[in-house]
Amino acid sequence: MLVMVTQQRTTGARWTCKYCHKVFVLENRYLAHEYKQMKREAELKTPNGQTAWHYYSLWLRQMKRMPPPASTFLSSKFFRTFINFVKFTKSVDLPKPEKFIWLMVQKNYPPTMWMNDDVYVMYIEFIDRQFTPIEQAKISVETLCAIADKHEIALEDVFTVIKGHDIIQMLRTRRLSPWLLLNSRKFRDLYLNDLTTEQRIIIDQLVRPEYWADKKEAHGDAVTTIRAITKEMGI
Repeated sequence: MLVMVTQQRTTGARWTCKYCHKVFVLENRYLAHEYKQMKREAELKTPNGQTAWHYYSLWLRQMKRMPPPASTFLSSKFFRTFINFVKFTKSVDLPKPEKFIWLMVQKNYPPTMWMNDDVYVMYIEFIDRQFTPIEQAKISVETLCAIADKHEIALEDVFTVIKGHDIIQMLRTRRLSPWLLLNSRKFRDLYLNDLTTEQRIIIDQLVRPEYWADKKEAHGDAVTTIRAITKEMGI
């Protein structure tokens, strides 16, 4: 609830927001503000709102600042940004959001930049560096085996049931790794013959073949092992 504060007769009636203590002279502006704050309060109680508050608090702690009360978050200029960030993490199935926030603080990137495509690619490359090529290939093998089991098909046929948007989503979360895909003949066939132009553009942005060409050259032994794995899998 918001409370009305009556000033002296010469100043007339004024209204004060209980959340941010802003004083309004005009009733219509007060009512509009009240509606906005009431919507935010209701949104804060939802799972997305609670997660947004958690990420906001984590961000402040990473910057060595003490998070304010939740009521202050309601009036923060970052309220909507963190709500949108929560939706973003779900839409791309962001790996390790807490690690992402840590990296953003290290890079001094403000929350308004966090959903930028280039920032996301940079983070995925950071994640890639945390695991060896073989470890990443192993995760991809487990993913493909799970898909084959789900559809009750042979592993060598797995790329016949995977859709382009599924590959994009799994690449974004690194459940499928370029280490495996770029050494898979059947993935290359799928990429060239079955994906739309838009899907190929998105995959190129996520994989960045020129970037991975340099990585493959620097990890020749791992590439040889991964190629043997894809050959054994029949993909």
